Amino acid sequence: MTPQSALEISGNFLTHPFAELAAEIREAKLDGSLRCAYGETKCIFYYKKGRLRFAVSNQRATRLFDILLRRGRLTQADLAKIPNFQNDFELTAFLEDTNFLSKEDVSKLFVEQIESIMIQTLAWPDGKWTFTPLARLRDGVEFDIKVRKVLVDFARILPVPTVLRRFRSLNEEFQLGDKLGREIDLQKPEVMLLARFNADAQTATDAIASSGLDESDAIKVLYTLWLGGYLVRKEWNPAFSDMSIANMLGARLELKQEAKVAVIAAPTEKPKTVDVVEPEPAKPVVVISVDEYLERAEGAVTFYDLLGVDSKADIGEIKRAYFFLAKQFHPDHFHKSGDEILKRVQAAFTQLAQAHETLRSESGRETYDFKVRKELADREKRENARSGGTYEELTVQMQQAAESFDHGFNLLMDGNASAAETFLARAAHFAPKNAKYHAYYGKALSANEKHRHKAEAELQAAIKLDGNNPTFRLMLAEFFIQMNLMKRAEGELNRLLAIFPSNREARDMLAEITR
Repeated sequence: MTPQSALEISGNFLTHPFAELAAEIREAKLDGSLRCAYGETKCIFYYKKGRLRFAVSNQRATRLFDILLRRGRLTQADLAKIPNFQNDFELTAFLEDTNFLSKEDVSKLFVEQIESIMIQTLAWPDGKWTFTPLARLRDGVEFDIKVRKVLVDFARILPVPTVLRRFRSLNEEFQLGDKLGREIDLQKPEVMLLARFNADAQTATDAIASSGLDESDAIKVLYTLWLGGYLVRKEWNPAFSDMSIANMLGARLELKQEAKVAVIAAPTEKPKTVDVVEPEPAKPVVVISVDEYLERAEGAVTFYDLLGVDSKADIGEIKRAYFFLAKQFHPDHFHKSGDEILKRVQAAFTQLAQAHETLRSESGRETYDFKVRKELADREKRENARSGGTYEELTVQMQQAAESFDHGFNLLMDGNASAAETFLARAAHFAPKNAKYHAYYGKALSANEKHRHKAEAELQAAIKLDGNNPTFRLMLAEFFIQMNLMKRAEGELNRLLAIFPSNREARDMLAEITR
């Protein structure tokens, strides 16, 4: 039997995003499970011959009782009358036995649940995954999921720069995939480009040249058609090599009789049957009506208001909010709603795309936060006023911190680090939990070698307050290089890349110092 290590494949979503993994598993017609994790959020997708058949997640918004509550099919009073249930199968069995739901209703609910788990996972900015053919779905538990439609919808709302980064070069090849049904209404550019393909493979360059579309638009259409299964992609960097696929397909034959979810502990052991455990629920995504969405979009002061997230939300939450809104309120859904509604939706969608493109990276978000700092500072004052101290005291303190930072930051950017020190020190003193204030105070101190220890302490304080901000870690690495502490710089860059593997600035800096 093929060893377990040769059958399991692991990676991260920065290198191989979930959408691309789903397309690869479909093309290879693999059996098995894809386990995904992003922070505290976890989910598992189960495949049979490349088709997604089931999924579980710890996200509360994807639990069936939560879906029923949002739809108004159940109330909290109804839930109180239902006996304790351990999982969604027990809940639906009870509702079916009491004639509250029909079998068809239950099937539709599970399909909606699984598609919802897919959609939320597509929005993750990062995360880890492991695919194994050794954990299988038990017989009788499978649903018909419109995976291709979900992936096509997802690809259509991706910003063009994001799609461009998913191509290694334009020498990648594409050819027609299997004959597919009409479950997806292709858009005119997609139909035009697809018509340029025959049985032969052609490079992306050739497909773009013959498409009659702008290069960036054609690349996005190629990517969309591939995710949707209309095209097969070659000469790129897949997660699943030909050898790994061959090993998995061979293992599938050997484990064919195991009907339940199986986990193999070692090559010599028999498969062990385990229960699928659903972890603790995460935050739900709030569903809003089109009127609420348009009112929010037209009255939004900041991009955070538009997305409906807190200004301190992590990037994962920002991306999830964007994807849900973009899918639910894409202009394509409103062509029959009248010109006025369509125009408002189109304007809101333009804002939404701009918000996502700005806030999707730490660097873009930091620049934006600096632009709207006064609005965010005022909100922070109001929040702090609730946690202690008088409103007047906190208002004065936060205002002093913001003004001192602005003055110090401008001096630092003008090259006057010694003059900036005083103002940045005051900002860090008045707002000791603001990581940015500590980071730039440390940067100003680093200009004077006599203050090197204090500079490092301030940079380390910034990282301790906000360890997921790559800018602060880069600033610390630059400080170590400035102090000729190359080993420490190398260690800090390696830590940064362990969190953000695709950070090009860190990779370039590491390559430079290791040379």
